[in-house]
Amino acid sequence: MPTAKEYFKRGNTYFKQRQYQKAISQYDIALELDKNDAYIWYNKGVALFELRDYNNTLECYRKALDLNSKSAKIWNNLGATYSELGLNETAIECYQKTVQINPKDELAWYNMGVAYERLGEPEKAIESYQKTVEINPGDEDSWLFLGWAYGRLGYFFQEIECYETVLMLNPEHQRAKRDLKVAASSAPFAF
Repeated sequence: MPTAKEYFKRGNTYFKQRQYQKAISQYDIALELDKNDAYIWYNKGVALFELRDYNNTLECYRKALDLNSKSAKIWNNLGATYSELGLNETAIECYQKTVQINPKDELAWYNMGVAYERLGEPEKAIESYQKTVEINPGDEDSWLFLGWAYGRLGYFFQEIECYETVLMLNPEHQRAKRDLKVAASSAPFAF
């Protein structure tokens, strides 16, 4: 008789093959055998997220958190699900919980910045993106998003510096090239 772990592994194999429904079926069997495994609930939630079944994703992540409330990964993914549902304030609460558990979780800081942007709070978005680039100075997307947030506030020189940083990391980054030209034409002349 296969164990919950074996069904869990089968589910993971299907997940890697992007066969999410088959993965969920295996996770369901594993959960029939062991409902107290946070990782099974979590992985089922990730598969449901890939299928954009956000309400069931939330249920799985909540059950996973009931079993392991100290998992930064689960909190971050719960936040991402709320964000997909347009519940950015709730998403931010989840990201804040994530960074309380793991202050170096660059994805949570990045996601928090995006959520703040969606709420029209570029100042807070800037703070989040700054944390991301402190943790990982080589993250092109975080520098790009930081530049956009600066631009929304009219901080053209900081915006330009961010795009220049992206281009130092990746000289072929087309979006940064384009945005740098736009920002440079918008910036007042410095004397």
